[in-house]
Amino acid sequence: MNIIKRTDSKKKFVKKLYPIVDEVVERVYKKPKVKRVIFFFTDNPKKAFLDIVNPERIPHGRQYGKLEKWLSEGISSFSIQDKNTAIIMINDLDPILKNKKAAKALIAHEFMHTIEKSYGMEPKISKIGGKQWPFIIKTLQNIGKDYETVLNDLIKLTTFFLLSIKDIIVNEKLIESGFEEEMLEWHKYFKPQRIARVNRKNLADVIISYVGYKISWIPFEVKMGMKIKYENMLPKNIERECNKILKELKDIKTRKFPDREISEVVKTGLDVYRRLYKKIQH
Repeated sequence: MNIIKRTDSKKKFVKKLYPIVDEVVERVYKKPKVKRVIFFFTDNPKKAFLDIVNPERIPHGRQYGKLEKWLSEGISSFSIQDKNTAIIMINDLDPILKNKKAAKALIAHEFMHTIEKSYGMEPKISKIGGKQWPFIIKTLQNIGKDYETVLNDLIKLTTFFLLSIKDIIVNEKLIESGFEEEMLEWHKYFKPQRIARVNRKNLADVIISYVGYKISWIPFEVKMGMKIKYENMLPKNIERECNKILKELKDIKTRKFPDREISEVVKTGLDVYRRLYKKIQH
């Protein structure tokens, strides 16, 4: 396996991250089934992300459209695999990279995603995700209005739930590889976003923000038995519904991964959205 490190940045600290890449690759307990892994540190993550996922650049890339644009808005770092090459894009504007331990956790996280892609686990989750259309259509029909807006929300949420499952797997494997100290340092940068008012327009983003913050701690609870004290982020009735999604995510058996468990996360998440959408008036 050939490890390549590149950057479009002139910031001096970026090349100081290259030895961290080497250390991470050495420490992780297994390696990707690809011939090349490119670590690309960029000053412009949105442009780099859209360039990399554009199917005109990568023939086997995902559809380039609203979903990619939504993902690009909040992109920090990510990995993608095409045939025998994996590309790991790291956003060098991320303040986490100034903290050596946190930077190590972030780089290890993206490298572990690359490993899981090459061994087929993440593609399997994506494939199961593609079979969730009956849940999406049923939810859309049950809501019965604002079809385009709601459909976009449902696709966004389904994508988010699948990404959440992948992150839980990866972070549990990193704990098994001995990165728990670095990961705890990284997680100090994760701050809860308090949202006082929830409406139909921001409902999907509220669910994503709340569940996204809490799922980052699931591997510590499951693998290390840590008891996390959470601050209140949302009105209690909204939190109560969102916690049903978290319960399904915690119950996933990451070693076996039956299709049913992945489907159940998506179904529960879309049911939560449907119930809240109907309760919220505006």
